[in-house]
Amino acid sequence: MPASNADPGAAPLGVAVAISTLGAGLARIRLPAPRPGLTYLILLQCPEAADPGIRKVLEARVDTRVLALEGRGLSRSRNAALAQADQPLVLFADDDQVLDPVGIMVLAQAFVQDPGLALAAGWRAERLPSRARAHRLTRLNSGRICAPEFMVRLAAIRAADLRFDTEFGLGARYPVAEDYIFVCDILRAGLAGMSLPVVTGSHPHDSTGDNWSDPDLMRARQAMISRVFGPWAPLMRLAYALKHRRRMGGVGRAVRFVLANGRRN
Repeated sequence: MPASNADPGAAPLGVAVAISTLGAGLARIRLPAPRPGLTYLILLQCPEAADPGIRKVLEARVDTRVLALEGRGLSRSRNAALAQADQPLVLFADDDQVLDPVGIMVLAQAFVQDPGLALAAGWRAERLPSRARAHRLTRLNSGRICAPEFMVRLAAIRAADLRFDTEFGLGARYPVAEDYIFVCDILRAGLAGMSLPVVTGSHPHDSTGDNWSDPDLMRARQAMISRVFGPWAPLMRLAYALKHRRRMGGVGRAVRFVLANGRRN
C-alpha cells in the first residue's frame, strides 16, 4: 500500500473525530470542510473560559457537536468521547492539530476490509517514514502512536470495557503516554491493531512528548513502562534508555533512567 493518501470516496463506516480542548483552546480548532461520513465531537473542558462566539460558530455546523465537560485531564476527555461518540469509528485529536479528512477516511476503510480490526493507526505527515509499510501492532512497535494518528472501532472498545488510564495524560499525575497505554490495553485485551502508511493529519507545534529534559516527564515515562510491562519493566527500561539515550542527554542520564525506581507509588 503506498504511503500517499488515495481518496476512496465516502467510507461505509462513519467516523467521529474526537477533539479534546480546554477553555480558550477552542479558538485553535480549525475544522476541514464538511465531508460525508465524517463528524466532529469537540470535548470542551473549562467551558466558561471558551469564547462563546467561537463556540456558536462551531455548533452551527451540522457535522459538529460541542460537549462541555466538568473537570480537567486529557484522558478524562478521551473517555467522554468513548461514552458519547455516535459513529462506528472514533479518531482522537487535539485542538492544535491539522486534520487530513481524506487520510482519515482512507484509514476508515481498513475496518471495512477487516471486520475483526479494533484499532488502526496512521501517521502524522511530518513523521511518516519513506519506507513505511502496513504491519500488525504490538506493545513493542506502537510507542510512537498518538493523536491524531489512531482510530478505534467503538463497539469493540465498549464490549471490552476499555478506557484511557486517568493517571496519564495532560492534567493528570503523569502528563504523557495516555495514548500508548490505551493502545497497549487494547492489544492486551486480545483485540487486533494495524499500522498503515496513511497520513491522518499533522502537528506543526512542539508536543509534550518531545520534551526529554523535564524530570517530571521522565518519571512519567518510567511509570508508563511499569504500567505496560509489569515485571518486565526493568528490562524494558534498559531497552528504552538505549534507544533514546541521545534524547535523554547522553549515557549518564540514560543510566539514571534505568536505575531509578520506576514503580508507580
